[in-house]
Amino acid sequence: MRQVKGERLRVKSLKCLLVFLSTFYILHSTHLYSQDVNQLVAEGNKLIKEKKYDEAIKVLLEAKKSDDKSPLPDVALGMMFLRRDSLWEAETHLKSAEKLDPELCGIQYTLALLYEKKGENEKAIFYWNKLVKNPDFKDKDIAKRHLRFLGGAR
Repeated sequence: MRQVKGERLRVKSLKCLLVFLSTFYILHSTHLYSQDVNQLVAEGNKLIKEKKYDEAIKVLLEAKKSDDKSPLPDVALGMMFLRRDSLWEAETHLKSAEKLDPELCGIQYTLALLYEKKGENEKAIFYWNKLVKNPDFKDKDIAKRHLRFLGGAR
């Protein structure tokens, strides 16, 4: 029963992640990073939705080259690899994005899901707790539910 409940929580969390990151991207990316990188990331995300993963990777790597200070290409790549269960690649890109913007909610959220999926509960708890404390993260209830599920609620 706990496994079924956990799977439902993960599916619901991945759906919330996509909505959250799409909203975050639309609201914040145009102000912080170059227009070129924003357009390329948008194109890469469109290709991901169309399941044209090889093309998406090429576009997102180009975006990464066009603005090496933007975490957005690595976030998009990390999300794509997480959805495809390529966890090592997802972690590589998300940690790279985190180095560029450690307080970005989308990165913390995706890393929390990644570590939960990998069964690395201590790391997942660390990132869920960061989200609870992050003033930019608006849906604290999601983080708290994950913390309760993982046994990390305080």
